[in-house]
Amino acid sequence: MPIDLRFSAQASFGDYSMPVMSWASKNKLARPPLLIAEALATVLRDMHIPGIAEITVTKPGYLNFRLNRPFIGQTIIERVLDAGADFGQNDAGIGTKVLVEHTNINSNKAAHVGHLRNACIGDTVVRMMRSQGYHVEADNYIDDSGVQVADVVVGFILLQEGILQLPEGNQQLPDESFDYFCSRVYVAVGKAYEAQPELRNLQKVVLQAIEHGSEPENGPDYAAMAAELSRQIVQAHLKTMSRLNISYDLLAWESVILHSGLWRRVFEMLRDRGLLEKPETGKAAGCWILPFGDSDGQSEDVDHTSDKILVRSDGTATYTAKDIAYQLWKFGLGDDPQIGVQFHFTPWGRQRDGRLLWTMKAPQDDSTTSEEGDPKRFGHAKRVINVIDVRQSYLQQVLYESLRRLGFTEQANNSIHLAYEVVTLSAPTAARLGVDTSDGRDFYPMSGRKGIEIKADDLINAAMERMLETKPDLPPETAARLAASAIRYFMIRYNLQQVIALDMDEALRPNGDTGVYLQYAYARANSILRKLAGEGYRTPERLETLPEQLEQSEWDLLRHIDAYPRSLAEASAKLAPYMLASYVYDLAAHFSDFYEHTPPILRETNEQVKAFRSSLVRATVQTMDNALRVLGFVPLESI
Repeated sequence: MPIDLRFSAQASFGDYSMPVMSWASKNKLARPPLLIAEALATVLRDMHIPGIAEITVTKPGYLNFRLNRPFIGQTIIERVLDAGADFGQNDAGIGTKVLVEHTNINSNKAAHVGHLRNACIGDTVVRMMRSQGYHVEADNYIDDSGVQVADVVVGFILLQEGILQLPEGNQQLPDESFDYFCSRVYVAVGKAYEAQPELRNLQKVVLQAIEHGSEPENGPDYAAMAAELSRQIVQAHLKTMSRLNISYDLLAWESVILHSGLWRRVFEMLRDRGLLEKPETGKAAGCWILPFGDSDGQSEDVDHTSDKILVRSDGTATYTAKDIAYQLWKFGLGDDPQIGVQFHFTPWGRQRDGRLLWTMKAPQDDSTTSEEGDPKRFGHAKRVINVIDVRQSYLQQVLYESLRRLGFTEQANNSIHLAYEVVTLSAPTAARLGVDTSDGRDFYPMSGRKGIEIKADDLINAAMERMLETKPDLPPETAARLAASAIRYFMIRYNLQQVIALDMDEALRPNGDTGVYLQYAYARANSILRKLAGEGYRTPERLETLPEQLEQSEWDLLRHIDAYPRSLAEASAKLAPYMLASYVYDLAAHFSDFYEHTPPILRETNEQVKAFRSSLVRATVQTMDNALRVLGFVPLESI
């Protein structure tokens, strides 16, 4: 039966309360909850448990515990300091591999702030799961064979032919990164299609060339152009994400999925088992579709019908088709005799945090390297978590249902769509970053096709500038880490089902529920320890005893330190970064309350009190350091 130990709602009830109402059901104890609570209280009182001063019962069925605060406080501090960097971690996931797919930006232009929410959620989930002992693989899936990449290739062709004109000039500007230049090309191509619809014929030719991946006998090698374009864009994306302390284990490429033959084998399995249909009439005529749902499958957009199109009439595969193949690979099903497709892996490079990034090797890549990854090292997961925005929920349902129909029920049941809502821009932020807000709306959606978006690097740069405006003497590296903390925290502190209206003023406030506030609280705690050391005071390794009476702010801080392992475990189990963010904010707030309501430790003359409070600060620093790192922050000992 579940044990739900929580902070008491009222101080008169004690320090902790435990409801037992759920135990009263017929299939459990089948007794009134108040009687259950009273019976448990009697048993626990007779046990004379050290640290519990009083046990009471309240309606409708709560056990309330008042603790021996000095005894429990000493135990908490010792446990934190003994565990050090391991405090909060556990081994619940030992032996289980989890694959988390996140970021997944089309390799056609610069990353925008919407991508940051995905990456920050995904990276935090990876860190939380690792803290629970899981073997976690973080994959960044690169959609390098889709329409968006084809559009930028078309744009470069049209630029070479003098057909396309960019508003700010047809050359890459002196201080313009390649991904920013491609963003301009992408927007211009979209407008060119509207003005000259016949240009979409070139788009189809380029898209087919990218999917086939073979070198043409004559004419331009569109596939090679797309591959080089994608390589440069992905390198830019990785640089952007590294500014927020985000890293990966593997780059998985959609083009490799296609050219390896994996999708072809999966398609043959679906077709040969009668799971696909090919209508001869209607908007989906000539397409291979997966029947799904009760509607007639007709829609104005043949890529978005209830009966899901997997292969278009021109032979190109949709996103969903390629995702089915990729999902099978994540579980190691490429090794299945029915499929029999194996990938090769090679190092991409070392990331800022020191983690080695690997990449899938293209089938046509016959180059040799001194190091190749074991194919069984990647994929072969027990659980797969796909961090994808809520607009793709239907497609994720199709994906998992496809696995079930192929007979991979266990894998379908272990596939998790971690859906999140989109990022919009608050009116003040949109105006500050160049968006027309004359229509007076409260928030503004983004559109990459129309060029209405805030690029990720622009947001990070603006955040750094704001930090330096507030405190001009900040070292650039400190400003960068504060900016990263502000953005990461803002992207994860909301419930995943909540639309974010990004507001720069709110995200960068030094107080309140912000990443900057957390860093300042951590730095303040470290400052106390530095001052104590500077005065020659050494915090004892072990506390003999604690004062008989603890201040309420001291006890509240101790309780929240003690709650860290439970809070981290719960947030990890629920895949809820916002729960961990809320915990860390509460911890910082309780430390600030302790700081404000207790005399300065340096002036304390009672050695017992001084030893306790300095040890409490050490335990706070250790807990915050551990928690901030799980949130993806680089903790700042001084600001």
